[in-house]
Amino acid sequence: MIRRPDTEHPFHCDVESCSADGGFLTVWLGLENTNSASGLKFVRGSHRYGATVQEIKATLGINAAENSDAAVLDAARTFAQDATIVQPEVSDGAALVFDGRAWHGSHNPFATTRVALLLQYARADRPAEAFDRPFRFKTEPRPPVLVVSGRSPIGVNQIARPPGTRRIAAIPNAAFDLPELPAKPVAHFASMPHFRGRTAKIEFMDAHSSVLAPGASPHPLHIHVEEEILIVVSGQAELMTADDVGSESVRRETMNAGDFAYYPALQPHTLVNASDGPVLYTMLKWRNQRGHAPDDASKMAFVRASDTLFAAADPGNRNRGTLLNTRTRWLDRLHCHVSIVAPGVGYAPHADRYDVAIVVFSGAIETLGKTISAPALLYHPARAVHGLKSIGAEPARYLVFELDKAASRWSALIHAGRNLLGR
Repeated sequence: MIRRPDTEHPFHCDVESCSADGGFLTVWLGLENTNSASGLKFVRGSHRYGATVQEIKATLGINAAENSDAAVLDAARTFAQDATIVQPEVSDGAALVFDGRAWHGSHNPFATTRVALLLQYARADRPAEAFDRPFRFKTEPRPPVLVVSGRSPIGVNQIARPPGTRRIAAIPNAAFDLPELPAKPVAHFASMPHFRGRTAKIEFMDAHSSVLAPGASPHPLHIHVEEEILIVVSGQAELMTADDVGSESVRRETMNAGDFAYYPALQPHTLVNASDGPVLYTMLKWRNQRGHAPDDASKMAFVRASDTLFAAADPGNRNRGTLLNTRTRWLDRLHCHVSIVAPGVGYAPHADRYDVAIVVFSGAIETLGKTISAPALLYHPARAVHGLKSIGAEPARYLVFELDKAASRWSALIHAGRNLLGR
């Protein structure tokens, strides 16, 4: 936030974070030439008024640009006769933290430019909405937001990917909460990104989760060069495939929670929610620079893992058998098996020579130094140390995917160079 010499920012409410229900927090951090005279001033208690200063000014016929303390207090005293304006002490490096609904403004009376950083936070279940005149909120399109911590209900906000560099970043050894289904059903389709990047085995990998409303489809039949695993996490989905994107002959497969599909590169596909409840699914897709000939690669597969995944637990039998083990265009080996881990059971930290993706359907686990509750996605790049222990009252049930690719001489040299450069 840059304020030139002798400029005012009229009293206002930050429109993205002034919902009458609250749940928003603003952090204003002074960077250059900030002091009590050039910093923010507030109408004390205005976060409880239930209306924006912009709206009240218009109702009272006060010019929107009128920023005198007297005019603002006239508006505030329609709510509280004892309304006052306060201007906290502030300096470079100091922060003001306030409710997003508070009436606030500023005046930089000095001959130097004032610079500050503005950060807006919200509870994960609070929708950030765009403002439209005269004084109404638009539900679409929503402003993009980033998930800072916790689990955000899908469909409440437009979740954006964190900003990155031009070069594809390395995927971390990490656990990702899968989104909760929203209390209010989504109108059609909503998506949440998890990660996008590269590993020593995979040049490009993308993972995200989506929720579909009954009768909805995310897109028509389409193709992409990446291979894909689509896992139904909850609900029931109808997966649709064809020989080409314009075909009228479409194959349909009904898949339940725990089932998954493997789509080869360039396989036309989509899905639809043909049930009367929401469907939550998680998707992994990847590609490499070098691959096998299409004729030598595995064909499309629909794997119904739900019966095995939700079978009775046996403390002495963690691995419940291989569901998929094949070579694909972009991988030397794609493997999947079901694991059911009784409470108190797990495996010690170790490193694998291949990438590992784990989708947790039930239970709670300890991994990577923290507690993770289902549903969740774990991703462990090759040579990353990881372990797991079931700690919940019920067994932990999950699908394990192993993705392996022998590095070419050139890709091995490139990877070694990246490591030397700390990238």
